[in-house]
Amino acid sequence: MRATTEPDPALTPCINVDFVLLAHFSLLTFTAAADALTTANLVTGQRLFGFRTVAVNHKTVISDLGIHLPVDHVINHPACATPPRKTTVSIVMTCGGYRCELEENPQLSDWLRQREQQGSQLGGLWNGIMAVAHAGLMPGYSCALHPDNHAKAVAEHPEMQIRPDTLVLDRNRLSAAGPSSAFELMLMLIGRHDSSETVHAIRQILKADTTASPGSRPRNWRQGQEELPANLQSALRLMRNNLDEPVSKQALAQHINLSIRAMERLFQQYMDTSPARYYRQLRLQRAHELLTHGEIPIGEISDVCGFVSPAHFSRAFQRRYGMAPSQVRRSMTALLDV
Repeated sequence: MRATTEPDPALTPCINVDFVLLAHFSLLTFTAAADALTTANLVTGQRLFGFRTVAVNHKTVISDLGIHLPVDHVINHPACATPPRKTTVSIVMTCGGYRCELEENPQLSDWLRQREQQGSQLGGLWNGIMAVAHAGLMPGYSCALHPDNHAKAVAEHPEMQIRPDTLVLDRNRLSAAGPSSAFELMLMLIGRHDSSETVHAIRQILKADTTASPGSRPRNWRQGQEELPANLQSALRLMRNNLDEPVSKQALAQHINLSIRAMERLFQQYMDTSPARYYRQLRLQRAHELLTHGEIPIGEISDVCGFVSPAHFSRAFQRRYGMAPSQVRRSMTALLDV
């Protein structure tokens, strides 16, 4: 890990994120995103990433925990009417939460439209993307938001596509459905602009207490439930270690000493899906990471993720994410290239 060095606060960041904090915003979601940016500067010793907090009417905003947070900028306060910082990339993220009011705020809508005209990228955390939709800035875009708000979003904004994913990048729109995905979204930005080494160092610092590996528990696992059976864990490890050359279901069942039908029942009970679908999801998740974190050619990503051809990979990827691999790659490039 690199030694951390305090960055010079006088330097202008290359990427600046304005976090618009709605009343009762998710403090954990906001801090997960902001902490990733701050730690990136400490790891690199440079002020590459900056952020400021924004509110619509008041100099402090109450979070979901009842903590009042002072903000750097108030949209409707003349004394605070400072222009956005001059940066290479400017991003505005509206941060919502479980108890946030989701009705339109005309002042916020006007401000978001102004920022979009100034060239800022727009997005939302938790259900914050609803504010961008209220401003009329989401037609034809895909987004992620907290599952509790999917029905309302579909009813009020049929012009935007609600994805089941926790994180969506669609051209110059960014969205994440909660704390973990907000953190991952910031890591994507950091990795694209700086390096994978920086991203790895941030994970070592901020995720040092995380012991469970991705994919080791089912989606509906809750604290207090029994751990996955040893044979299922063994099957999952074999899958994760063989993404480039997928193991057949016969070999997988033989590896854990079960019949194919017994293995399928095991996956259905604990993972709520079939072995084949789970395996494909792992490979597509890996493909998505490679598309957003690096410059590996799409054809090569198809190979390393175990697809028989780029065409087969593209079809499977689009069914899963609603966008072709080339569109995801272009979205990331458009987001950070100038």
